[in-house]
Amino acid sequence: MPLSPRLIVEAYEHPFFRGKKVTLIEPVADLRELGADNIISSIKIFKGPGFASAPNYKAVFYEGPNFQGRALVLGPGFYPDIHAYPYNFGNRISSVSFSPVLPPTAPDYGLIPVIIEVFRDVEYRGPKNVILRDVGNAEEIGLNNAISSLKIQRGPNFPFRGCRVIFFERPYFRGRSMTIELNPREFSKDIVNLHHIPERFGDVISSIKILPEGEFNVLVVEGDTRCQEPGILASLTEVQGSKINYDFVMVNGNRDNFGDPDRAVKLSSINLDNYDIIWLTWNASGHDREYFLEDAEGMIRDFVARGGIVWCSAMDDNIVEGKGWRGGWLPVEKHPITVVNSEDVNVQITDAGWRTGMFTWPNEIDVNALYTDDHWVTKDWRYEILARRADEKREPVSFQLKWGNGYYVGFALDTRDAKRAEAARPFIENVLCYLISLAWQTSPRQRMRTARGLSDVTIGVERYRYEIISARLRRR
Repeated sequence: MPLSPRLIVEAYEHPFFRGKKVTLIEPVADLRELGADNIISSIKIFKGPGFASAPNYKAVFYEGPNFQGRALVLGPGFYPDIHAYPYNFGNRISSVSFSPVLPPTAPDYGLIPVIIEVFRDVEYRGPKNVILRDVGNAEEIGLNNAISSLKIQRGPNFPFRGCRVIFFERPYFRGRSMTIELNPREFSKDIVNLHHIPERFGDVISSIKILPEGEFNVLVVEGDTRCQEPGILASLTEVQGSKINYDFVMVNGNRDNFGDPDRAVKLSSINLDNYDIIWLTWNASGHDREYFLEDAEGMIRDFVARGGIVWCSAMDDNIVEGKGWRGGWLPVEKHPITVVNSEDVNVQITDAGWRTGMFTWPNEIDVNALYTDDHWVTKDWRYEILARRADEKREPVSFQLKWGNGYYVGFALDTRDAKRAEAARPFIENVLCYLISLAWQTSPRQRMRTARGLSDVTIGVERYRYEIISARLRRR
Protein backbone atom coordinates (compact mmCIF):
# COMPACT_ATOMS: atom_id res chain seq x y z
CA MET A 1 0.00 0.00 0.00
CA PRO A 2 1.55 3.38 -0.95
CA LEU A 3 2.01 5.68 2.03
CA SER A 4 1.94 8.78 -0.20
CA PRO A 5 -0.52 8.09 -3.02
CA ARG A 6 -0.16 10.32 -6.05
CA LEU A 7 -3.84 10.18 -6.91
CA ILE A 8 -6.90 9.26 -4.86
CA VAL A 9 -9.95 7.93 -6.69
CA GLU A 10 -13.46 7.85 -5.26
CA ALA A 11 -15.74 5.81 -7.54
CA TYR A 12 -19.52 5.83 -7.06
CA GLU A 13 -22.26 3.43 -8.06
CA HIS A 14 -24.69 6.11 -9.29
CA PRO A 15 -24.33 9.45 -11.11
CA PHE A 16 -23.66 12.60 -9.12
CA PHE A 17 -21.63 10.77 -6.47
CA ARG A 18 -24.42 8.71 -4.96
CA GLY A 19 -24.70 5.10 -3.90
CA LYS A 20 -21.95 2.69 -2.98
CA LYS A 21 -18.44 4.20 -2.97
CA VAL A 22 -14.96 2.68 -3.22
CA THR A 23 -11.70 4.56 -2.61
CA LEU A 24 -8.63 3.56 -4.63
CA ILE A 25 -5.02 4.61 -4.14
CA GLU A 26 -3.33 1.72 -5.97
CA PRO A 27 -4.05 -0.39 -9.08
CA VAL A 28 -6.87 -2.93 -8.90
CA ALA A 29 -6.74 -5.67 -11.52
CA ASP A 30 -10.28 -6.88 -10.90
CA LEU A 31 -12.94 -4.71 -9.29
CA ARG A 32 -14.96 -7.81 -8.42
CA GLU A 33 -12.66 -8.04 -5.38
CA LEU A 34 -14.26 -4.81 -4.12
CA GLY A 35 -17.78 -5.58 -5.30
CA ALA A 36 -17.52 -2.71 -7.79
CA ASP A 37 -17.23 -4.43 -11.17
CA ASN A 38 -19.26 -2.78 -13.95
CA ILE A 39 -21.21 -0.49 -11.61
CA ILE A 40 -19.20 2.78 -11.57
CA SER A 41 -21.18 5.80 -12.80
CA SER A 42 -19.42 8.85 -11.33
CA ILE A 43 -15.86 9.54 -10.19
CA LYS A 44 -13.91 12.01 -8.08
CA ILE A 45 -10.14 12.13 -8.54
CA PHE A 46 -8.02 14.13 -6.08
CA LYS A 47 -4.38 15.01 -5.90
CA GLY A 48 -2.78 12.84 -3.25
CA PRO A 49 0.08 13.75 -0.91
CA GLY A 50 2.61 12.30 -3.40
CA PHE A 51 1.24 14.15 -6.41
CA ALA A 52 3.97 16.80 -6.42
CA SER A 53 6.60 14.13 -7.08
CA ALA A 54 4.78 12.97 -10.23
CA PRO A 55 2.51 15.77 -11.50
CA ASN A 56 1.81 13.98 -14.79
CA TYR A 57 -0.18 11.15 -13.23
CA LYS A 58 -3.71 10.24 -14.27
CA ALA A 59 -6.09 7.41 -13.48
CA VAL A 60 -6.80 4.85 -16.18
CA PHE A 61 -10.09 2.92 -16.12
CA TYR A 62 -10.33 -0.28 -18.18
CA GLU A 63 -13.34 -2.05 -19.63
CA GLY A 64 -11.94 -5.50 -18.85
CA PRO A 65 -10.11 -7.13 -15.91
CA ASN A 66 -6.31 -7.10 -15.75
CA PHE A 67 -6.13 -3.70 -17.49
CA GLN A 68 -7.50 -4.99 -20.78
CA GLY A 69 -9.88 -3.52 -23.34
CA ARG A 70 -10.91 0.06 -23.96
CA ALA A 71 -9.60 2.62 -21.49
CA LEU A 72 -10.84 5.91 -20.04
CA VAL A 73 -8.03 8.24 -18.90
CA LEU A 74 -9.00 10.93 -16.38
CA GLY A 75 -6.97 13.54 -14.54
CA PRO A 76 -7.81 14.99 -11.12
CA GLY A 77 -11.28 16.47 -11.09
CA PHE A 78 -14.96 15.66 -10.59
CA TYR A 79 -16.86 13.55 -13.14
CA PRO A 80 -20.54 13.44 -12.08
CA ASP A 81 -21.82 11.19 -14.90
CA ILE A 82 -19.50 9.03 -17.01
CA HIS A 83 -22.52 7.57 -18.84
CA ALA A 84 -22.73 10.87 -20.71
CA TYR A 85 -20.80 12.11 -23.72
CA PRO A 86 -17.82 12.34 -24.19
CA TYR A 87 -17.11 9.46 -21.76
CA ASN A 88 -19.83 6.87 -22.50
CA PHE A 89 -18.16 4.60 -19.94
CA GLY A 90 -20.80 4.14 -17.26
CA ASN A 91 -21.15 0.65 -15.74
CA ARG A 92 -18.23 -0.61 -17.86
CA ILE A 93 -15.18 -0.36 -15.57
CA SER A 94 -13.55 -3.61 -14.44
CA SER A 95 -9.98 -2.60 -13.52
CA VAL A 96 -8.08 0.56 -12.65
CA SER A 97 -4.43 1.59 -12.92
CA PHE A 98 -2.38 4.77 -12.59
CA SER A 99 -0.01 6.05 -15.24
CA PRO A 100 1.98 9.18 -16.16
CA VAL A 101 0.16 11.05 -18.91
CA LEU A 102 -0.34 14.78 -19.59
CA PRO A 103 -0.07 17.21 -16.65
CA PRO A 104 -3.47 17.71 -14.99
CA THR A 105 -4.96 20.31 -12.66
CA ALA A 106 -7.29 19.43 -9.80
CA PRO A 107 -8.63 20.04 -6.31
CA ASP A 108 -6.55 18.96 -3.34
CA TYR A 109 -7.70 15.85 -1.45
CA GLY A 110 -6.38 17.21 1.81
CA LEU A 111 -4.20 15.86 4.57
CA ILE A 112 -4.22 12.13 5.37
CA PRO A 113 -3.40 11.33 9.02
CA VAL A 114 -3.95 7.55 8.77
CA ILE A 115 -4.70 4.93 6.13
CA ILE A 116 -7.30 2.34 7.14
CA GLU A 117 -7.98 -0.94 5.36
CA VAL A 118 -11.21 -2.71 6.33
CA PHE A 119 -12.04 -6.28 5.29
CA ARG A 120 -15.28 -8.20 5.18
CA ASP A 121 -13.74 -11.40 6.53
CA VAL A 122 -11.33 -12.24 9.34
CA GLU A 123 -7.58 -12.50 8.66
CA TYR A 124 -7.75 -9.67 6.10
CA ARG A 125 -9.67 -11.68 3.54
CA GLY A 126 -12.66 -10.99 1.34
CA PRO A 127 -13.75 -7.66 -0.16
CA LYS A 128 -11.93 -4.68 1.32
CA ASN A 129 -11.98 -0.91 1.20
CA VAL A 130 -9.45 1.84 1.88
CA ILE A 131 -10.59 4.66 4.17
CA LEU A 132 -8.81 8.01 4.33
CA ARG A 133 -11.46 10.22 5.96
CA ASP A 134 -14.65 9.96 7.99
CA VAL A 135 -17.32 7.51 6.85
CA GLY A 136 -20.76 8.57 8.06
CA ASN A 137 -22.52 5.47 6.81
CA ALA A 138 -20.64 2.28 5.91
CA GLU A 139 -23.30 1.55 3.29
CA GLU A 140 -21.38 4.08 1.18
CA ILE A 141 -18.43 1.68 1.01
CA GLY A 142 -20.51 -1.48 0.72
CA LEU A 143 -19.48 -2.87 4.11
CA ASN A 144 -22.18 -1.82 6.55
CA ASN A 145 -22.25 -4.26 9.49
CA ALA A 146 -19.83 -6.42 7.51
CA ILE A 147 -16.29 -5.59 8.70
CA SER A 148 -14.44 -8.42 10.47
CA SER A 149 -10.77 -7.37 10.34
CA LEU A 150 -8.83 -4.17 9.77
CA LYS A 151 -5.43 -2.55 9.48
CA ILE A 152 -4.48 1.01 10.45
CA GLN A 153 -1.15 2.64 9.64
CA ARG A 154 0.30 6.12 9.67
CA GLY A 155 -0.61 8.30 6.74
CA PRO A 156 1.73 10.81 5.13
CA ASN A 157 0.37 13.58 7.39
CA PHE A 158 0.37 11.77 10.72
CA PRO A 159 0.02 14.42 13.48
CA PHE A 160 2.85 14.76 15.96
CA ARG A 161 0.46 14.29 18.93
CA GLY A 162 -1.04 11.10 17.53
CA CYS A 163 -4.37 10.07 16.02
CA ARG A 164 -7.42 8.10 17.09
CA VAL A 165 -9.89 6.16 14.95
CA ILE A 166 -13.35 5.55 16.41
CA PHE A 167 -15.62 2.84 15.03
CA PHE A 168 -19.36 3.13 15.75
CA GLU A 169 -22.11 0.52 15.67
CA ARG A 170 -24.65 2.96 14.17
CA PRO A 171 -24.47 5.35 11.20
CA TYR A 172 -23.36 8.95 11.68
CA PHE A 173 -21.15 8.29 14.70
CA ARG A 174 -23.80 7.03 17.11
CA GLY A 175 -24.21 4.10 19.45
CA ARG A 176 -21.58 1.88 21.03
CA SER A 177 -18.03 2.65 19.90
CA MET A 178 -14.53 1.23 19.80
CA THR A 179 -11.43 3.46 19.77
CA ILE A 180 -8.04 2.53 18.32
CA GLU A 181 -5.20 4.97 18.94
CA LEU A 182 -1.84 5.40 17.25
CA ASN A 183 0.43 7.33 19.60
CA PRO A 184 3.52 9.22 18.39
CA ARG A 185 5.69 6.10 18.76
CA GLU A 186 3.39 3.68 16.93
CA PHE A 187 3.26 3.09 13.19
CA SER A 188 0.44 0.59 12.70
CA LYS A 189 -2.17 -1.53 14.43
CA ASP A 190 -3.95 -4.56 13.01
CA ILE A 191 -6.93 -6.53 14.27
CA VAL A 192 -7.12 -9.94 12.65
CA ASN A 193 -10.56 -10.81 14.04
CA LEU A 194 -12.96 -8.17 15.39
CA HIS A 195 -15.25 -10.93 16.70
CA HIS A 196 -12.65 -12.09 19.24
CA ILE A 197 -11.61 -8.79 20.83
CA PRO A 198 -13.20 -7.74 24.15
CA GLU A 199 -15.43 -5.17 22.41
CA ARG A 200 -16.87 -7.90 20.11
CA PHE A 201 -17.01 -5.49 17.19
CA GLY A 202 -17.18 -7.93 14.29
CA ASP A 203 -19.94 -7.25 11.74
CA VAL A 204 -21.29 -4.24 13.65
CA ILE A 205 -19.34 -1.22 12.30
CA SER A 206 -21.60 1.32 10.60
CA SER A 207 -19.55 4.55 10.72
CA ILE A 208 -15.93 5.58 11.24
CA LYS A 209 -14.39 8.81 12.54
CA ILE A 210 -10.72 9.79 12.22
CA LEU A 211 -9.49 12.12 14.98
CA PRO A 212 -6.09 13.78 14.51
CA GLU A 213 -4.97 15.30 17.81
CA GLY A 214 -3.48 18.76 17.95
CA GLU A 215 -3.49 22.21 19.55
CA PHE A 216 -5.83 24.91 18.22
CA ASN A 217 -6.20 28.64 18.81
CA VAL A 218 -9.73 30.06 18.85
CA LEU A 219 -10.65 33.76 18.81
CA VAL A 220 -14.06 34.22 20.48
CA VAL A 221 -15.81 37.44 19.37
CA GLU A 222 -18.47 38.80 21.74
CA GLY A 223 -21.03 41.45 20.79
CA ASP A 224 -23.49 41.22 23.67
CA THR A 225 -22.76 40.66 27.35
CA ARG A 226 -25.94 38.57 27.72
CA CYS A 227 -24.48 35.82 25.54
CA GLN A 228 -23.45 32.71 27.50
CA GLU A 229 -21.24 31.06 24.84
CA PRO A 230 -17.91 32.50 26.08
CA GLY A 231 -18.33 30.83 29.47
CA ILE A 232 -19.16 27.48 27.90
CA LEU A 233 -16.21 27.67 25.53
CA ALA A 234 -13.81 28.63 28.33
CA SER A 235 -14.65 25.35 30.07
CA LEU A 236 -13.79 23.29 26.96
CA THR A 237 -10.00 23.47 26.90
CA GLU A 238 -9.51 19.74 26.14
CA VAL A 239 -11.78 18.26 23.48
CA GLN A 240 -11.41 14.65 22.36
CA GLY A 241 -7.63 14.65 22.72
CA SER A 242 -7.00 18.14 21.33
CA LYS A 243 -6.01 21.22 23.31
CA ILE A 244 -7.92 24.49 22.77
CA ASN A 245 -6.49 27.93 23.55
CA TYR A 246 -8.96 30.84 23.64
CA ASP A 247 -8.72 34.60 23.32
CA PHE A 248 -11.89 36.60 24.00
CA VAL A 249 -12.62 40.00 22.48
CA MET A 250 -15.62 42.29 23.04
CA VAL A 251 -16.29 44.29 19.86
CA ASN A 252 -19.51 46.06 20.90
CA GLY A 253 -18.94 49.29 22.80
CA ASN A 254 -22.59 50.40 22.81
CA ARG A 255 -24.29 50.04 26.20
CA ASP A 256 -27.72 50.12 24.55
CA ASN A 257 -26.80 46.80 22.93
CA PHE A 258 -25.65 45.32 26.25
CA GLY A 259 -22.00 45.72 25.33
CA ASP A 260 -19.26 46.96 27.63
CA PRO A 261 -17.40 50.05 26.36
CA ASP A 262 -14.55 49.39 28.78
CA ARG A 263 -13.89 46.09 27.00
CA ALA A 264 -14.66 47.14 23.42
CA VAL A 265 -11.86 46.33 20.95
CA LYS A 266 -11.77 46.77 17.19
CA LEU A 267 -11.35 43.38 15.56
CA SER A 268 -9.04 44.97 12.97
CA SER A 269 -6.45 45.49 15.72
CA ILE A 270 -5.99 41.71 16.12
CA ASN A 271 -3.66 39.54 14.04
CA LEU A 272 -5.96 36.80 12.80
CA ASP A 273 -3.01 34.73 11.55
CA ASN A 274 -2.55 33.61 15.18
CA TYR A 275 -5.81 31.63 15.07
CA ASP A 276 -7.26 28.50 13.48
CA ILE A 277 -10.90 29.31 14.26
CA ILE A 278 -12.93 32.50 14.76
CA TRP A 279 -16.08 31.94 16.82
CA LEU A 280 -18.73 34.67 16.38
CA THR A 281 -21.08 34.28 19.36
CA TRP A 282 -24.79 35.09 19.36
CA ASN A 283 -25.25 38.54 17.76
CA ALA A 284 -21.47 39.14 17.64
CA SER A 285 -21.59 40.57 14.12
CA GLY A 286 -24.18 43.17 15.12
CA HIS A 287 -27.79 43.75 16.20
CA ASP A 288 -30.43 46.39 16.96
CA ARG A 289 -29.23 48.77 14.21
CA GLU A 290 -25.56 48.36 15.11
CA TYR A 291 -22.94 46.56 13.00
CA PHE A 292 -19.67 45.61 14.71
CA LEU A 293 -17.44 44.00 12.05
CA GLU A 294 -17.19 46.68 9.39
CA ASP A 295 -13.54 47.43 10.19
CA ALA A 296 -12.57 43.75 9.79
CA GLU A 297 -14.72 42.46 6.91
CA GLY A 298 -11.81 42.03 4.50
CA MET A 299 -9.60 40.52 7.21
CA ILE A 300 -12.17 37.86 8.05
CA ARG A 301 -12.68 36.91 4.41
CA ASP A 302 -8.93 36.71 3.83
CA PHE A 303 -8.60 34.58 6.99
CA VAL A 304 -11.09 32.06 5.60
CA ALA A 305 -9.58 32.13 2.10
CA ARG A 306 -6.20 31.19 3.59
CA GLY A 307 -7.73 28.17 5.35
CA GLY A 308 -9.25 29.56 8.55
CA ILE A 309 -12.61 28.46 9.94
CA VAL A 310 -15.35 30.91 10.98
CA TRP A 311 -18.28 29.80 13.14
CA CYS A 312 -21.32 32.06 13.49
CA SER A 313 -24.15 31.61 15.95
CA ALA A 314 -27.46 33.42 15.43
CA MET A 315 -27.29 37.07 14.39
CA ASP A 316 -29.83 39.86 14.23
CA ASP A 317 -31.67 40.72 11.01
CA ASN A 318 -32.09 44.33 12.18
CA ILE A 319 -28.60 45.79 11.88
CA VAL A 320 -28.95 48.92 9.70
CA GLU A 321 -32.14 50.91 10.27
CA GLY A 322 -34.30 50.85 7.16
CA LYS A 323 -31.84 48.62 5.29
CA GLY A 324 -31.80 45.37 7.22
CA TRP A 325 -29.05 42.83 7.63
CA ARG A 326 -25.36 43.39 6.87
CA GLY A 327 -22.88 40.58 6.40
CA GLY A 328 -19.86 41.75 4.43
CA TRP A 329 -17.61 39.46 6.45
CA LEU A 330 -19.24 36.74 4.31
CA PRO A 331 -18.67 36.88 0.51
CA VAL A 332 -22.30 37.96 0.03
CA GLU A 333 -21.72 39.72 -3.29
CA LYS A 334 -20.64 36.40 -4.84
CA HIS A 335 -22.78 34.07 -2.72
CA PRO A 336 -25.89 35.97 -1.59
CA ILE A 337 -27.40 35.16 1.78
CA THR A 338 -29.40 37.21 4.24
CA VAL A 339 -30.92 36.92 7.71
CA VAL A 340 -34.63 37.17 8.48
CA ASN A 341 -36.43 37.56 11.78
CA SER A 342 -37.90 34.44 13.35
CA GLU A 343 -38.88 32.91 16.65
CA ASP A 344 -37.63 29.58 18.01
CA VAL A 345 -38.68 26.70 15.74
CA ASN A 346 -38.26 22.96 15.49
CA VAL A 347 -35.38 21.84 13.29
CA GLN A 348 -34.80 19.03 10.78
CA ILE A 349 -31.24 17.88 10.02
CA THR A 350 -30.33 17.32 6.37
CA ASP A 351 -28.24 14.46 4.99
CA ALA A 352 -25.30 16.87 4.76
CA GLY A 353 -25.82 17.81 8.40
CA TRP A 354 -25.79 14.18 9.54
CA ARG A 355 -22.50 13.61 7.71
CA THR A 356 -20.75 16.37 9.67
CA GLY A 357 -21.32 14.57 12.99
CA MET A 358 -22.19 17.90 14.65
CA PHE A 359 -25.54 16.58 15.80
CA THR A 360 -24.45 13.13 17.00
CA TRP A 361 -20.88 13.14 18.33
CA PRO A 362 -19.57 13.20 21.00
CA ASN A 363 -23.07 14.03 22.28
CA GLU A 364 -26.30 12.96 20.60
CA ILE A 365 -28.29 16.17 20.27
CA ASP A 366 -32.04 16.69 20.45
CA VAL A 367 -32.06 19.63 18.04
CA ASN A 368 -35.56 20.61 19.10
CA ALA A 369 -34.27 21.21 22.63
CA LEU A 370 -31.98 23.92 21.22
CA TYR A 371 -33.21 27.51 21.00
CA THR A 372 -32.99 29.11 17.58
CA ASP A 373 -33.08 32.77 16.62
CA ASP A 374 -33.17 34.71 13.33
CA HIS A 375 -32.28 32.39 10.48
CA TRP A 376 -30.69 32.53 7.02
CA VAL A 377 -32.22 32.63 3.55
CA THR A 378 -30.31 31.87 0.36
CA LYS A 379 -30.85 30.34 -3.07
CA ASP A 380 -27.13 30.04 -3.78
CA TRP A 381 -26.39 26.33 -4.23
CA ARG A 382 -22.83 26.77 -2.93
CA TYR A 383 -24.19 26.98 0.61
CA GLU A 384 -24.42 23.44 1.95
CA ILE A 385 -27.54 23.36 4.12
CA LEU A 386 -27.00 21.36 7.33
CA ALA A 387 -30.40 21.91 9.00
CA ARG A 388 -33.73 23.55 8.12
CA ARG A 389 -36.77 24.93 9.89
CA ALA A 390 -39.33 22.16 10.38
CA ASP A 391 -42.21 24.24 9.03
CA GLU A 392 -43.74 25.17 5.69
CA LYS A 393 -40.89 27.57 4.87
CA ARG A 394 -38.10 24.98 5.26
CA GLU A 395 -35.56 27.79 5.39
CA PRO A 396 -32.00 27.15 6.64
CA VAL A 397 -31.00 27.43 10.28
CA SER A 398 -27.55 25.94 9.61
CA PHE A 399 -25.19 26.21 6.66
CA GLN A 400 -21.62 25.64 5.51
CA LEU A 401 -19.79 27.56 2.78
CA LYS A 402 -16.35 26.78 1.42
CA TRP A 403 -14.45 29.99 0.62
CA GLY A 404 -10.93 29.63 -0.72
CA ASN A 405 -9.20 27.04 1.45
CA GLY A 406 -11.40 27.53 4.52
CA TYR A 407 -15.02 27.34 5.64
CA TYR A 408 -17.85 29.37 7.13
CA VAL A 409 -20.15 27.27 9.32
CA GLY A 410 -23.24 28.55 11.12
CA PHE A 411 -26.25 27.57 13.19
CA ALA A 412 -28.95 30.01 14.36
CA LEU A 413 -28.18 29.25 18.01
CA ASP A 414 -29.63 31.48 20.74
CA THR A 415 -27.62 31.58 23.98
CA ARG A 416 -28.82 34.82 25.51
CA ASP A 417 -29.56 33.38 28.97
CA ALA A 418 -28.67 30.49 31.26
CA LYS A 419 -31.61 28.31 30.19
CA ARG A 420 -30.77 28.54 26.50
CA ALA A 421 -27.06 28.11 27.20
CA GLU A 422 -27.55 24.94 29.23
CA ALA A 423 -29.51 23.40 26.36
CA ALA A 424 -26.73 24.41 23.94
CA ARG A 425 -23.72 23.19 25.97
CA PRO A 426 -23.50 19.64 24.48
CA PHE A 427 -24.04 21.00 20.98
CA ILE A 428 -21.27 23.57 21.41
CA GLU A 429 -18.87 20.76 22.33
CA ASN A 430 -19.91 18.88 19.19
CA VAL A 431 -19.41 21.97 17.07
CA LEU A 432 -15.90 22.44 18.45
CA CYS A 433 -15.04 18.87 17.51
CA TYR A 434 -16.28 19.42 13.98
CA LEU A 435 -14.51 22.76 13.54
CA ILE A 436 -11.28 21.20 14.79
CA SER A 437 -11.58 18.45 12.17
CA LEU A 438 -11.95 21.13 9.48
CA ALA A 439 -9.16 23.31 10.86
CA TRP A 440 -6.72 20.42 11.08
CA GLN A 441 -7.16 19.95 7.33
CA THR A 442 -7.15 23.59 6.23
CA SER A 443 -5.55 25.97 8.75
CA PRO A 444 -2.09 27.22 7.70
CA ARG A 445 -1.01 26.97 11.33
CA GLN A 446 -1.82 23.27 11.44
CA ARG A 447 -0.09 22.50 8.16
CA MET A 448 3.14 24.05 9.40
CA ARG A 449 2.90 22.32 12.76
CA THR A 450 2.13 18.96 11.16
CA ALA A 451 5.12 19.30 8.84
CA ARG A 452 7.44 20.07 11.76
CA GLY A 453 6.02 17.21 13.82
CA LEU A 454 6.40 14.74 10.97
CA SER A 455 9.98 15.82 10.42
CA ASP A 456 10.90 15.35 14.07
CA VAL A 457 9.18 11.96 14.31
CA THR A 458 10.70 10.73 11.06
CA ILE A 459 14.21 11.73 12.12
CA GLY A 460 13.76 9.98 15.46
CA VAL A 461 12.46 6.80 13.85
CA GLU A 462 15.24 6.62 11.30
CA ARG A 463 17.83 7.17 14.05
CA TYR A 464 16.20 4.35 16.08
CA ARG A 465 16.26 2.00 13.09
CA TYR A 466 19.90 2.86 12.40
CA GLU A 467 20.89 2.12 16.01
CA ILE A 468 19.12 -1.27 15.96
CA ILE A 469 20.74 -2.29 12.66
CA SER A 470 24.19 -1.12 13.85
CA ALA A 471 23.85 -3.12 17.09
CA ARG A 472 22.94 -6.25 15.14
CA LEU A 473 25.94 -5.82 12.83
CA ARG A 474 28.29 -5.34 15.79
CA ARG A 475 27.02 -8.57 17.39
CA ARG A 476 27.85 -10.41 14.17
